Amino acid sequence: MSPQVFRTQSLIPHHALFLLCTILIFLSSNTIIFSSAQATNKTEDDRQALLCFKAGISKDPAGVLGSWRNDSLNFCSWRGVNCSTTLPIRVVSLQLRSAQLTGTLSSCTAALTSLFQLNLWNNKLSGSVPEDIGELRSLQTLMLAGNRLSGNIPLSLGTAASLRYVNLANNSLSGAIPDSLANSLSLSEIILSRNNISGVIPANLFNSSKLVAVDLRSNALSGPIPHFQKMDALQFLNLTGNSLSGTIPASLGNVSSLRSLLLAQNNLAGSVPETLGQIPNLTVLDLSNNMFTGYVPVTLYNVSSLTLFSLGTNNFIGHIPSEIGHSLPNLQTLVMGGNGFRGPIPDSLTNMSKLQVLDLSSNLLTGMVPSLGSLADMSQLILRNNKLEAGDWAFLTSLTNCTQLLILSMDGNILNGSLPKAVGKLSTKLQRLSFGRNQISGNIPAEIGKLVVTSDSINSW
Repeated sequence: MSPQVFRTQSLIPHHALFLLCTILIFLSSNTIIFSSAQATNKTEDDRQALLCFKAGISKDPAGVLGSWRNDSLNFCSWRGVNCSTTLPIRVVSLQLRSAQLTGTLSSCTAALTSLFQLNLWNNKLSGSVPEDIGELRSLQTLMLAGNRLSGNIPLSLGTAASLRYVNLANNSLSGAIPDSLANSLSLSEIILSRNNISGVIPANLFNSSKLVAVDLRSNALSGPIPHFQKMDALQFLNLTGNSLSGTIPASLGNVSSLRSLLLAQNNLAGSVPETLGQIPNLTVLDLSNNMFTGYVPVTLYNVSSLTLFSLGTNNFIGHIPSEIGHSLPNLQTLVMGGNGFRGPIPDSLTNMSKLQVLDLSSNLLTGMVPSLGSLADMSQLILRNNKLEAGDWAFLTSLTNCTQLLILSMDGNILNGSLPKAVGKLSTKLQRLSFGRNQISGNIPAEIGKLVVTSDSINSW
């Protein structure tokens, strides 16, 4: 082949290559322009969503949203708004806690599709929680507590795989707990306390390996407490102040991670399962104001980590174990009032050096009141409505060592003899002193006038 022929044939692929490159550059340029336009649109969508949120606010007395202006394009500088550090610029966090805002929570918030934190705690927002809020697929933290929100919790809330923390406490929300929340595998904390939520606790709520805290106190929940499965992270469970019925499921004792268990003020009945005593690091146990019967499981008296142990206002019977002061050395609060406990008050209580509140009132306790003066931090000693005796009043003399004592209630026993002069040496912080409905005789010691208590705080003898 001649050189001329070769050159003529090689010109065709070069021209084609040049044309192809030109086309590719053109298409690439258009793609970049299109992508840039898309990013710009998303950024502007976020700005418009924020302005829409502001439109739902009727009162802003602190002027928190003053920088949120339609003529301001730099919304990332607006108060409470945090943006991403990479392109496209998106709103990732909205924090307006305690901002005194009045108004409604606009559904426009759902347009902030990159939002991972929404914190509107302690405002005056009313209306319902927008159903669309469950569509925020990146949302991790939802804090709407301390507002005036009403209506049902959105059924979609909890469907986002990213959701970690939900706090809707202190509102007026009603209806049932959505199954989506109960079935969420990502939630670590769910706080719905102090609302008007009704219905039963969803069976699947206590079937998560990630839940750390569940607070449903002060609602209108009814029915039984569901069984517990796979709960190896749960540390805090508060179901206080509902209308729950039935018994405590024995499976609750398998939640070895629990630290605080509060089931007070319900309609729970039957006996307390011994398995609760298997929870190794339990620090708070409140079973008060229910309808529990029978003996308190011995295992509970051996949970040495307990700092608060409340069994008050139930139908428990039996004796208070003589070794309780040795087996529960960390107790700060012991409430056993309003039951059918009988027998003496154990002397071993004097070993509870950290005890601050002791309430054994309204039982069938007998014998002498032990000298508890070694409990230097004691602030409340409530032993009223039993059948306790004074003996030589050594217990009262010992209490002069309790310099933090605020309440001493001994009324409704069979204390007899003369009140000792030591009564005038009780704590200067004393707010209430009650010895009424006993068999005390003689004159009231003049030393009692040294006590700084209100006139209606000293009951007649």
